[in-house]
Amino acid sequence: MAGNARFLRNTATQAWLSQFDPLEQPTAQVMLEAMLLVSRDAFAERLQALVHKRVGAEPGCVGLYVEREWPSRNGVPYRMFKQTKRPPRRASGKGPDPIKPTIPYDLEVGSEGIVAQLLTEICRASNGRAIMQPGPNAIRRKHIRRFILVTDFIGSGKRGWQYLQAAWRVASVRSWWSRRATKGMAFEVVTYSGTISGIQRIRSHPSAPLVSQVAGCPTVESCFDYGTRQDVRQLCERRNPDKSFPALGFGQTGALIAFAHGAPNNCPAFLFKKAGGWAPLFPARVTETARATFAVDSAMEEVKARLIKMGQIRLADPGLKAVVASRRALLVVMAALSKPPRTVEAVSRKTQLTLFEVETEIARGMKLGWLDAQNHVADAGHAELARVRAAPHEGGVVPQVTETPYYPKSLRAPK
Repeated sequence: MAGNARFLRNTATQAWLSQFDPLEQPTAQVMLEAMLLVSRDAFAERLQALVHKRVGAEPGCVGLYVEREWPSRNGVPYRMFKQTKRPPRRASGKGPDPIKPTIPYDLEVGSEGIVAQLLTEICRASNGRAIMQPGPNAIRRKHIRRFILVTDFIGSGKRGWQYLQAAWRVASVRSWWSRRATKGMAFEVVTYSGTISGIQRIRSHPSAPLVSQVAGCPTVESCFDYGTRQDVRQLCERRNPDKSFPALGFGQTGALIAFAHGAPNNCPAFLFKKAGGWAPLFPARVTETARATFAVDSAMEEVKARLIKMGQIRLADPGLKAVVASRRALLVVMAALSKPPRTVEAVSRKTQLTLFEVETEIARGMKLGWLDAQNHVADAGHAELARVRAAPHEGGVVPQVTETPYYPKSLRAPK
């Protein structure tokens, strides 16, 4: 049983796999099985839920900003707000546009359009607590305490870092940040998913933003063992259709994720680059031919596939069928915690559960005594996993009954 089974059966996916040599196809399929595929509904519902959670985390108003490409000169982004030329260089004016092309003749709108629409709904339903793209005047008037930047994906972290830097170059913003403990303004970044290296880069910004994400992002480096990782990397380099572009995507990120609204340029190049007769799976990073398969047919089958990939074959079948539905997610999390790494983000990558779901199940496991405070499986937890693995196979436990049941026809007189 393979992960992303519906996606793998798709005609476009099969056509893409057919371009590889027969010996290369198993490696390419293993890579596709590990991908995180995000449907439209999952993206909208989960990202909105996380933003709502962060808006309500602390009292006071917050400013919501849509991450987009920010204009720069010689690598230095322009200031986000206007400020006076002489000290104290007070900022004023309106906030940045949520959607604005950096090149006048390129009017295409990327994922920032979808994110902007989601944030608009949140602001309208927040009773004035969330303000869309506030400028310095609104920040002072509304007493905004947090600057929350929202995006769909953090790949290399370059675009998010430049957006934060555009605000950081404004003297008033740095002044507000310095008083964040009392009445100033702190920074946050909310994303659906992100790579480890990209999130580390965002956290390294001088504003020290808090980063929250819905789900961990699998990458070529993070979700395979050493041998498989080498095979996948070599395949990406060997089959890269555009040698001027990094084989593992922008920044050599190797992100294995695709959204219904598009694939990031941090994915392996042969997934979206077209050159030399090569037909990409996501042409120009558009996922139209496959996005209908991003929603799974059977959650149970996907869970089994993830368990098998983790080497938990007996837990996947038949053990999982003997467990009530409300306990399956906890057992999957415990199986992932049986081996390091044991961070919430790593478990999310292994299981493709959201970080919130993983945190919830870990809390349940600790309450039951199956997990300890270091996310290790306790003795009681190992006993529970062993009990589930020992569940009998279907078909071997049903007694054979004759068509005509036996019953006694005569009885002896008692002595």
